[in-house]
Formats: sequence, C-alpha cells, structure tokens
Amino acid sequence: MDWLSAHKKNTDDVFADAERLLRSFPEPLNQLGLAYFAKFDLRQEESTKNYICYLLPYWMKEITSLPDESVNKLSLANVFVMLYYFVIDDIMDSAGGEHRDKLPLANLFQLQFQSTYRELFPSQSPFWHYHEAYVLEWADAVAGESHADYFHTEVRKVAWKASPVKNASTGALLLANQAERIPVVTEAVEQVLVTLQMLDDWADWEEDWEEGSYNCLLAFLRRNGLSLESGSLTPDWVKQQVYVHDELDLYADVAASHHEKLLGLEIAMNELFLFHLSLVDSLRKTANEIKEKRRTLLSGGLYYFLS
Repeated sequence: MDWLSAHKKNTDDVFADAERLLRSFPEPLNQLGLAYFAKFDLRQEESTKNYICYLLPYWMKEITSLPDESVNKLSLANVFVMLYYFVIDDIMDSAGGEHRDKLPLANLFQLQFQSTYRELFPSQSPFWHYHEAYVLEWADAVAGESHADYFHTEVRKVAWKASPVKNASTGALLLANQAERIPVVTEAVEQVLVTLQMLDDWADWEEDWEEGSYNCLLAFLRRNGLSLESGSLTPDWVKQQVYVHDELDLYADVAASHHEKLLGLEIAMNELFLFHLSLVDSLRKTANEIKEKRRTLLSGGLYYFLS
C-alpha cells in the first residue's frame, strides 16, 4: 500500500502537530477537540480513516516536487479542514441540538486551517479565489442534494460535498507554479471523490434510508428498479437487490468505469490512481463475497448457514 505507507513518517508528524495545536485551544474546547480528533487520528488503529484529506498533498509530489515543509503544511491544514467539515456535518444532522456545543470548536478548526494557509499563500494569491469557490461548491451540493439526483444528473456535485479537499491539490500546484494543471488535476480528484462517496454510501445506506438522506447506492438501485413505484423503496427491497440480484456488482462496474476515465487523463498521479483502484477493488471484493456466500448457501451448506 505505497500510497499510504510511503508517507507514514510525515503523516505521523502532521497528526502530532495537529494534536499539539489542539492542546493549545482554550479550556474546555481543547479537551473536546482532542476527543473529536481521536476519532480521525490516523495513528490510532480503530480511528476512521479519511486518507485523501491528508494524503493528497503527498500524492501531488510526483508532479510538483514540492519540499516536505510545504507539503506537510498543506496536509496539516487539510486535517483541520476535515475536522471542521465533519463537525459542521454533525451540527447539520443534529435534530435535537445535541452537537451545538461543537460550534465554537468548529470556529477554532476554521481559524487553524486558515492560519496555516496564510503562511503559504499571500492575500493576493489566486489560492483564495479557489478556496472560496470550493466552499461555494460544498454549499451548493449540500443544499441541493435533498431534491436532486446528482449521481445520475450532475455527478460532479457528488464530489462537491468534499470540495474543500481540493485546497490541497490546487494549493500544491500553485506553490509549484503549475496553475495550468489545475483543471485536469481537479477532474482526477473529483473522480476519486465520487467513487469514495459510492463506498461510503454502500456502508451507510441503512442509516441514510432512515434519515431520508441522499445516497448514491439507493439512487442507483431506484433508477435500475424499473418496476419500483416512486417512494416505495424499502430496506427489504434494497437487500433483495443487493443479495439476490447482484446489483452491487453493477454498482462496482460504475466505479470501475471511473477508473478507466482516470487512466485516460493526461496526468501522472500514480498514488492517487492506486488509491482509487483500491476503492474499486474493495467494492468488487464485497460484491464477489456476497455472490460466493449465496452460492455456498444454495449448494446446501447447512453448516455454513448455521455458523
């Protein structure tokens, strides 16, 4: 897994720096911040891994040749970008206001990544134009997903839910004086973000169904379920499509088509492409495991069934 292991020392240092900065927050926000940070700390085995958020600057080195100091700062900033948008997500999804105590924490996260970016980019830098554009893309995607089928009509907006991640790739290109590459790199990063959202939505489809949140897998199944009456999608129907009719295999085919598009781009970002391939392989492996388990059951594997 070279796209991860090759950068372990640098990312460990970045997360150590992030922890140090969190400890400097005023009480009690420092403790609240550290507890929240622990859920996403790459150094912790059981944490949630959001690799692209903090590894993208390192994957850019192949084309930018930036020094480690600049790359580490971009990664550190994106750690706080990640924390900020996850907190905002929690607050937005909170029906009873149980996350309102995190709002001051979100503001401190925002101050931290903006401070880091100011160390890298002067006020007249075009970086700030892109930074604002990515915030607007995020807002557009989040505000519109409840009444639009982005997966089938505007698939870029599936990626826009994570648009601020692109601060890292665009920032790296600007530091390397390679602004002309921003469009093609943005296309590559957005393609990966779409596939990443597809995997997240496979993992979270039941929760999203309960909350009425937009979900790529459910949108895919609804579009394919020609006999399904509008609004009648149920968990049992979804499970039948996935576990009996192998729709997850077709869903994986969509992810595989994304990889073909990536390979067709005229850009050398091997680690990003390898990361994307790992996403496709993970989805394909899950689909194959479902088919294999069903074959085992159908062949009379009573022992397997009981186990």
